[in-house]
Amino acid sequence: MVFRRNPTPPETEWKPTPEEWRVYALCDGRRTEEEVVRESGLGEEAYAILAALLKRGLILPVEGPKELCQRLVELLKSRLGPKAEPFVKRLEECPSRESLEEEALRVALKVKLTLDKKAGEELEKAVRTLFR
Repeated sequence: MVFRRNPTPPETEWKPTPEEWRVYALCDGRRTEEEVVRESGLGEEAYAILAALLKRGLILPVEGPKELCQRLVELLKSRLGPKAEPFVKRLEECPSRESLEEEALRVALKVKLTLDKKAGEELEKAVRTLFR
């Protein structure tokens, strides 16, 4: 599993130990939990720290491209109905989070300029939120 730092953590007064900070800093949305553990040099203790950070809402699991795509597709279909199909195919062809983000922003712009300005703006906002 991959974790990222929560951009709006519930705790503002968190005072991490050096070990907690090391693990927290490695949660960049790209490294797997195994990589975080290995790169932290803390061994099994890093797993316990990850669990504690997750429980406190300081880190969040990163959704894979399939899950993110499904959420974007649901939004498109709810706003555009059958007109969403060509865009859905474009999104479903994206193999990575990065390519999905780029394509979703292109789709949002095209929707905004050619079909439904409000739906395009909603999609753009959703993309920016999901990939933050």
